Amino acid sequence: MKATQGSTWTDPATGLEWQSESPGRMTWHQAQSYARSLALAGRADWRLPSARELESLLDRTKYRPEMRPEVPFRDNRSYWSSTTFGSQRTNAWIVMFDGAYVLSYSKTNAYHIRCLRG
Repeated sequence: MKATQGSTWTDPATGLEWQSESPGRMTWHQAQSYARSLALAGRADWRLPSARELESLLDRTKYRPEMRPEVPFRDNRSYWSSTTFGSQRTNAWIVMFDGAYVLSYSKTNAYHIRCLRG
């Protein structure tokens, strides 16, 4: 994949570099494979974010949390995290940006992804 200007954003609060565009929906295993093969902005060390890293994009000071104002990509989709749900290895955590819910679902479901590095 060729790097394009504006293809990533570095979060000033965490120092994490985020993929600006989601490549779409996929299962958790497809998402892991995609992240391992991603070459973006001259880098090849991309990965799926943990549930905590995804949550860091939210402004938790609000009653109904939403994306922090400085985050340039804004949507209300649900995103896979890399975090498996405890001992239930067939599930992983997702963050639903519509309402800021963090829930676990089967890894066979399809949700959006947004990779990061750092």
